[in-house]
Amino acid sequence: MLKQINLSYNNCKYYKDNLCNKFDFAIPDEISIDNLENIPYIPTGTYKKSGNRTLNLLKVPLENIALFSCSSSTTGDPSIVPRTLEDFDQLQYNSIKVFTEFFGWEQLKIGSKRALTINFSPDRFFMSVMAKRSVKGFEYVDKTRYYTACMNKPWEFYGYEEYLVKVKFLKTIWALISTFSLKGGFILDVTKLLKMVKKIKETGHWKNIEVSKILFGGSPLLMNNMFEKKLLKENVFHDLDGISLVGCGGGGWDGTKGEAKMDRVNKTKFIESYEKVFNIKSKDIRDIYAFTEGPTLFGGHWSEKYQDFLLHCPDTARIIVRDLENLEPVNNGEEGLLEVLTPYGVNGTINQAVLVDDIIELISKNKCPECGYKGATFRIIGRLKNAQGKSCSSLINWIY
Repeated sequence: MLKQINLSYNNCKYYKDNLCNKFDFAIPDEISIDNLENIPYIPTGTYKKSGNRTLNLLKVPLENIALFSCSSSTTGDPSIVPRTLEDFDQLQYNSIKVFTEFFGWEQLKIGSKRALTINFSPDRFFMSVMAKRSVKGFEYVDKTRYYTACMNKPWEFYGYEEYLVKVKFLKTIWALISTFSLKGGFILDVTKLLKMVKKIKETGHWKNIEVSKILFGGSPLLMNNMFEKKLLKENVFHDLDGISLVGCGGGGWDGTKGEAKMDRVNKTKFIESYEKVFNIKSKDIRDIYAFTEGPTLFGGHWSEKYQDFLLHCPDTARIIVRDLENLEPVNNGEEGLLEVLTPYGVNGTINQAVLVDDIIELISKNKCPECGYKGATFRIIGRLKNAQGKSCSSLINWIY
C-alpha cells in the first residue's frame, strides 16, 4: 500500500494537489491497519465522464494503460477507469477467488462436464458496442470495455455461456427513431431459458455439452422481471434443487441497471420466487458486489436474520465504513459510506482507496457471524443520493 501511495504522490499531480493537500496528508514511513483511515481516498464520482478527469488520474504513463473500464451508467454519466495489464490480471484473480469461495468452482468442471451459465445480459460483442456508445466522445473510446464484461471472463473456462438479452433490430431501429436511445430494442428470451432447462433435465446435455450444473447469472433486476412478468403468472415450475446455483451481480436491486428502469427488487420475494419456480433454496443463491472504480469483488450469501445478503471483504482488501455526518470510521452495527482499500490491481490509477456512494451497515469488522468467513462483513442499505433523511455535510467540499 505504501508503494502505491508513493507512486500516486510522485506521478499524479491531481493526487498530490487535490487529495494529499486537502487531507493534510504526509506520507508515513510505514502503513499499518492502525493508520489506514488516514490514507487519502478518492470518491467514485471523480471518475465520471462529465468531469473529464480520467487522464489526469494516471499514476503510470499512458502507454502502460491496456484498456479503460467503464460502468453501465444509470445516469448517462459513466465512470471511466484506466487499467494496466497487471490490473486486469488481478481483476481476473479476484473474480476466480470470489467464484471459487462462493460458488464452489471445483464442482463445476468435472471430467467432461461443464456448467451452463444462463447469463441475464447481452453477449460480449454487443456489450462492447454498448460500452463504446456509453463513452462516446471519450478520446480512447475504442480501448474502453464494460467493467462487468472484464470481471466475468473467467466463467468461460468453467462452463458454457448462453446470453438471454437479445437485440430485436426492428425494435431497435424504431427506438432510435422515436426516442434517440436503445430503450425498447431488447428482449429477455425467457422461452430460450425454459427450453434449456427442459433439455438438460431430460438429457443432461445442452449443445453436446454434458452439464454439471445450471448457473443463473447476472442482473437481479432482469431475473425479477422474468418471474413477475411471465413465470409466476404462468405457474411455471421446474425442480432444479441440487443442480442449480444463482449468482446475482452487476447491481439492479434498486430498480435501475443501465437503461433498464423497473420496480425496485424486493430481495425476500426474489428469494421466494426462485424457490417457488425452480425449487432453488436460499443457500444456493449468492450475490456479488463490485464497483467499476475498484478491482475488488465481494461475495455474499443470504441471511434469514437480516433478510438480506451479507457481503464479505476478501483478504486482498480492507474496508472502512465512514459516518455520514463526519466521515469518521463507525463501529459494528452502524451505517455509513463504504470505503475500500487495496494495493492490488491499482497500478494504472490512484484508486488504492476509494469512497463509494453506497450506504452500508457494518455487521462485523472481523468475520461473518453466520458463516465464519474471515474479514469484514456488511450489507447494502442504499445509495446516498436516494436515501431519505440521510446527509453528508462534507460531500460538497471534498468530492472533487
